[in-house]
This record gives sequence, structure tokens and C-alpha cells, in this order.
Amino acid sequence: MGFLYRLRVPRADKRYKVNERGAGVHTVAIWGAGTMGRVHAGCYGRSREARVRYIIDQDLDRAAQLASAYGATPTADPNVALTDRDIDVVDVCLPTYLHRESVEHAAGFGKHVFCEKPIALSVDDARAMISACQSRGLKLGIGHVLRYFPEYEMAHHMITSGKLGRIGVVRLSRIGPFPRAWADWYTDNERSGGLLLDLSIHDFDFLAWCFGPVERVYARKVWQDRPLEYALAVVRMKNGVIAHVEGSWAHPGPFSYKFEVCGSAGMIEFDSRKTRPLSVLTASTTGNAAPGVAVPESPLKDKEPYLGEIREFLAYVRGECTPRVLPEDAVAALEISLAAIRSADSGKVAIPFPRL
Repeated sequence: MGFLYRLRVPRADKRYKVNERGAGVHTVAIWGAGTMGRVHAGCYGRSREARVRYIIDQDLDRAAQLASAYGATPTADPNVALTDRDIDVVDVCLPTYLHRESVEHAAGFGKHVFCEKPIALSVDDARAMISACQSRGLKLGIGHVLRYFPEYEMAHHMITSGKLGRIGVVRLSRIGPFPRAWADWYTDNERSGGLLLDLSIHDFDFLAWCFGPVERVYARKVWQDRPLEYALAVVRMKNGVIAHVEGSWAHPGPFSYKFEVCGSAGMIEFDSRKTRPLSVLTASTTGNAAPGVAVPESPLKDKEPYLGEIREFLAYVRGECTPRVLPEDAVAALEISLAAIRSADSGKVAIPFPRL
């Protein structure tokens, strides 16, 4: 059920070799050996389209531990990897406040860059990152992985195909315990952007993917004994859809997420805490007022969202497709998050900046 819109574009370079299936084999340096660095390393290993040559991390012991699993070289000096002419892709898995610096640095060495979300903490930083890559003919990918989760792919398909009719209200929720990471950087909004930028941006991106531009945002947030935080945003799309976006870093239980999309012809809902992953409710074709029939569907078979986004980015580098997440999409999601933050801070409605 992929939504890969293919477009032939010129290849940027030919530094990759070819594997037995005829696909390019890329040589990758992963910058950051934390949780996402480990996830991405596993994806490159399973893709059969790339090999990890370097793990870059200021904690050399942590870099060495991850590198040993992939036959890679650990280094605390990024220039060791960036000066290697065989490296064609740098995967940035660093804290958000380091994204601009690291992407510009990698682009300066002529490397394609895949960077974790959020793209940056400010629109100016995001645009500078895009410019650094575009001016050198390099590809920049941003890890908005939610678009590759099969349940969200299915929801997107049902929304955009018109199967749910005219959409009225959408409810999205993403809750869990506060994340802990290197130097506890999530506790500092100047480095992480806080919950509305780091966590709720997933759902803001999903709304933009499905419904287009946002007209205005009204948000409230509360916290107790920081960094515990809860936020609720009401998002009005320009096409009239109203969305409620809930985010929490104060939930004591395991991380979970859910959505509900209500349209004139039916409703779909998903809750990651349920055994039955997706329910589809359709209106009766007889016109009776009785509720529709719940049809459980599981779109989760043989789908790895992180592997999917990385394989698509590698195909993008080879000039074989345009990925479903472009840097401009990441900027749009960032703009919505920043509008939500302004609204929560001021108590007033906020309007996102114009699109690039």
C-alpha cells in the first residue's frame, strides 16, 4: 500500500557500487550512536543497499559498541568519516539543536544527508540546511517516519481517496513517559523545542500530509515538576477540517498513540494499545440510521517504517524516486509546531508562517 510517487531525476553521483540485485550499495556514516543511531544502523544492515562504514559519536565507547555489530569504524572526530571519499550518505541522529551545524558540515564535504526529525528548531535554520544541500546538488532527507507507518498510510489513503467522504473532525493522540537521553537534553526547550515540537510534530506532519496547509492553531499546555508536560492543540486546516492534537510526556504507562478520523461516509480509528489495530466503520448503504459495521483490518504485516523511509531515501539518492517526505514538508510541520508553541505561550490563536 505504498504511496511512492515516482519521478525520474538526474543522479547526483555514482559513488555507490551495485549489489547482486542491481541496486546501489551506499557507504554510510552514522553521526550519533544513541537510540536512533542504533535503529538506523539496523535498517541499513537489513536493506542490503548500504553498508555502515563509520559510527561517529563523542562517546567513543558507545560508538565502538555499535560499530562492532556492523564491522564499522568508531570515531569521535566527524572529519575522519567526512573526508572518506567513499562515504556518500551521512545519517544525522544527533539532538535537534545540533542538526543545522551537522547537516551543513556534512554537505560541505559533498555528502547526501538523512537527518532525524524535527528538521531544526527554527525555520531559518531549516532553510539554511536545505540551501546547504541544494546549492551543492545534494539530497536531504528528514525522518518524518509516521508517514511510513502502515496504519497511517491506510488512513492517508482512505482520506485522500474520498472513501470516508468529506472529513469533519480528526483526533490524534501521542502520550508516554518523558524521554531520557544524553545530557538530559530533552529537559531544555532551547535544545529540544519541548513537547509540541519534538513529539506532537509527528501528528502535525500527518495533518499536513492529509489535508494541506493549516489556517490557525490554538494550543494550551501544562506542566508540573518539569520536564513533565501535557499539551492540547486545536488545529484548523484551510480546507475546514478541525483537528485535536494531544501530546503528553507525563504519562506513567508505556508509550502509545491513536487517531480517529470522522467523515461524512464513515470513520476510522486506531489505538496502539489495542490488540485489534485498526477499525473501519462505514455508513449503511441502505440509508438507515443504525451504526455501520466495524471491520477490523490489520495493515501491519511485513512493514518496517524506519526501514521503509531509509530505503526510499537511498532510492532518492540514486535518482530513482521522489520520497514522500521532502525537506519542504519538514519545514511545514515545523511551522505548525512553532505556531502551537506561540499559541500556548501567549494564550492566543497563532498562524503558521507561509510555506516555502
